[in-house]
Amino acid sequence: MRTTIFEHTFELLADRAIHWLDENTLIVSDLHLGKSGHFRKSGIAAPQQINQTNIRRLESLINRVQPDRMLILGDLFHSDINREWFHFEDWRAGHNQLDIVLVAGNHDSLHSSFYDRANLRVCHQLKQQPFRFIHDSSGEPVSEFEFTFSGHIHPGVVIRGKGRQSVRLACFYKNARQLILPAFGEFTGLYILPDKEAESIYPIAENKVFQLNHV
Repeated sequence: MRTTIFEHTFELLADRAIHWLDENTLIVSDLHLGKSGHFRKSGIAAPQQINQTNIRRLESLINRVQPDRMLILGDLFHSDINREWFHFEDWRAGHNQLDIVLVAGNHDSLHSSFYDRANLRVCHQLKQQPFRFIHDSSGEPVSEFEFTFSGHIHPGVVIRGKGRQSVRLACFYKNARQLILPAFGEFTGLYILPDKEAESIYPIAENKVFQLNHV
């Protein structure tokens, strides 16, 4: 599913990512690597394979898209350091030619030395006019000359069928000045946003992205 913003073309991918075609840049948000390990360390049952599943998904996506750059819009790693970070470091070592920019989120609290060792450029927001990339855009000023990409919320939508049937789906959530990415990571949950405040909603189902007709 493609959308045009300020004469730039963005492909919304069922992988819960965006390919900015004009810049050959892959955009993802909210991987929350290390979350399952953090939960297990706290005595909360969590599937052990989640971290590796997310890394394999990222690997597959990069191999397919072949981007020159990847922007991560925050919450790359969920918690304090644990061995799942070192799994990411191992993966990064095999993709050292890829330029990766981490736009830091509220969970990105590791010491800067870890990001340096993983060859990540870190900033709190990135501006490449006419676009701004940030983790959480709430409370930020809105400009009519700028379009914002963000994450943080893990947007979802409820699709209702006949009777009382319904399903909750991750989605891309777009209004006139902003597009919120779904969380890339599994085991992250959804926050249901109101349909009426969106210009377009793009749910993801059965490895496809589609646009809701009633929005």
